[in-house]
Amino acid sequence: MSGKTTPTIRQQRAALASSDEARREAVVQELEAIGAGEATDVIQWDDMGRVTLTPSDQLSDRAKRAVKKVKVTPNQFGNQIEVEMHDKLSALRLLAKHRGLLEPNAGDQKPSMIGINITGPTTSIVEIDGDDSGSD
Repeated sequence: MSGKTTPTIRQQRAALASSDEARREAVVQELEAIGAGEATDVIQWDDMGRVTLTPSDQLSDRAKRAVKKVKVTPNQFGNQIEVEMHDKLSALRLLAKHRGLLEPNAGDQKPSMIGINITGPTTSIVEIDGDDSGSD
């Protein structure tokens, strides 16, 4: 596509923790593009099931960032096209965490743990006079 490689999720996490504001913002934009990317940004299909790729010079910046790999394999029927998108869920999860959306609300007064006390049954020892000889 554009020749530019997208950083891995691990690299993006490290960049989000960076003190460099421009670097953090670039990573946020990259993650937002991945999270918003859709397959139909890159491929289309018609009523007959024929699939076509959008020419690379017509792809939006968002689509270019969201595509991980395009593989075209010629075969006896034409070309087999595989388009792999970056992991959308991981990108959205990382963005949500970065923006504090996955943190518990500080105003919530819910306990983090509930204590349960269980008391077992009490036992009693009863002695029975063992004289059962039947004689008086």
